[in-house]
Amino acid sequence: MVEPLISVRNIKKYFDVGKGKTLKAVDGISFDIYPGETFGLVGESGCGKSTAGRTIIRLYEPTDGEVYFNGENIYKLSRSEMNRVRRDFQMIFQDPYASLNPRMPVEDIIAEPLDIHKAYKSQKERRDRVIELLKLVGLNEEHAQRFPHEFSGGQRQRIGIARALALNPKFIVCDEPISALDVSIQAQIVNLLKELQKDFGLTYLFIAHDLSMVRYISDRVGVMYLGHMMELATSEELYSEPIHPYTQALLSAIPIPDPEIQRNRQRIILEGDVPSPIDPKENCRFVDRCRFATDRCRMEIPEFREIKKDHFVACHRAEEILKGNIS
Repeated sequence: MVEPLISVRNIKKYFDVGKGKTLKAVDGISFDIYPGETFGLVGESGCGKSTAGRTIIRLYEPTDGEVYFNGENIYKLSRSEMNRVRRDFQMIFQDPYASLNPRMPVEDIIAEPLDIHKAYKSQKERRDRVIELLKLVGLNEEHAQRFPHEFSGGQRQRIGIARALALNPKFIVCDEPISALDVSIQAQIVNLLKELQKDFGLTYLFIAHDLSMVRYISDRVGVMYLGHMMELATSEELYSEPIHPYTQALLSAIPIPDPEIQRNRQRIILEGDVPSPIDPKENCRFVDRCRFATDRCRMEIPEFREIKKDHFVACHRAEEILKGNIS
């Protein structure tokens, strides 16, 4: 049995918003990510998925929980000890316009992780590594002396990917890396990530709200809603047999290229607005929008449990939904 590279255990990230109120952005999620796989994390804007990604690699300090990397709890490490394992974690950010320093040439942007970790012996070795990284992501040597404003959005994201690869990391958090790009460019970037994963044995946490792209790149997918994990399964199973009512609603919104099927399919329209994540009630987060909600759902948080092999759901009525005994 392959051991997980990353084990996330009941992590929480709360923010104090003043007046004694607390925003529970991530409220106790758990999952494993195995070496060489892509774990997709999806959900509506504001559900906590980006906060979860940043908390896992300690860009945000966690409120509670544990994250094990190669069996070591990185939340117990001091700042100096964290620097020892920091080079194994990298992040590709959502906005390629905001994540690159406009005053630095591309060579210095890509080499910044090398500078911080003193990962070269000479300036020639530094420059050679930058050129090697540029070529890996489909750019060339002459781009090294240019500035970010001279590039398109897709090229800037390639620069961000090159920077993430500089220290040969094992785990990369891809925080909505394609959402700010044109549709025609998105597929190029996702295919590049897949090629790099194959060549270097990378492990990804791929955060997105484009469900069709997540299906294409991910081995397993977790669905988040208001800081809670609602469902987790292999990509194929989640898309073919979703159990949680929220997952069903999300997937029903994906357009199908066949106009006949698209015209006749049943859409699940969610009623009401997304509740506030500030001091939420101790009940199912989805209860106010769920067509299957009962009194139990309004009084008790459902346990995130395995309903069938490798398929986890947080829903009191999951068995009924699975058997079709529900209306």
